[in-house]
Amino acid sequence: MGSTLQDQFLKMGLVDKKQANTVKKAQHKKKAEQGKKESINEGIIQAQQALAAKKERSRLLNQKKNEELKEQETAAQIRQLIDSNRISMAGGETPYNFTDSNKIKRLFLKKETIEQLSRGTLAIIRQAGEYQIVPAGVALKVQKFNRKLVVVFHAQEKNPSVDQDDPYAEFQVPEDLIW
Repeated sequence: MGSTLQDQFLKMGLVDKKQANTVKKAQHKKKAEQGKKESINEGIIQAQQALAAKKERSRLLNQKKNEELKEQETAAQIRQLIDSNRISMAGGETPYNFTDSNKIKRLFLKKETIEQLSRGTLAIIRQAGEYQIVPAGVALKVQKFNRKLVVVFHAQEKNPSVDQDDPYAEFQVPEDLIW
């Protein structure tokens, strides 16, 4: 019983040697093709995974580039906004002290400019290491983009709330008071 079915058919004379060899070759080819298909399928899956990983890396890189471009556009818009609306500080004789990053800075300004700064109609903005004076509307727009650029801005509240327990609520502080 150690012989195969093919050997038994050969002994009985049902098939000849040529037919047995063709069947054997066909079976061998079939097994080889199945192995190739499995390896091809694995290769296709690996290629698809590599392509998906490459697309993801490309998408992340494009997203990073778009964010950088957006930041550059925002910086250019801020720079243009400040440059087109800045107020000249020339001819200032009165010192105005303010803090920037826990350091006391001093600008020499006109008295009218100092009054407008204290009322909140003007603001001081830091641009490229220099200080610029701009109107309050411009300062609000710049604040939306980057709060760190606005150094001095005494924005007035739209609805100033009066504390009911404040004993000095009835006394108004004069606007021309210089500290």
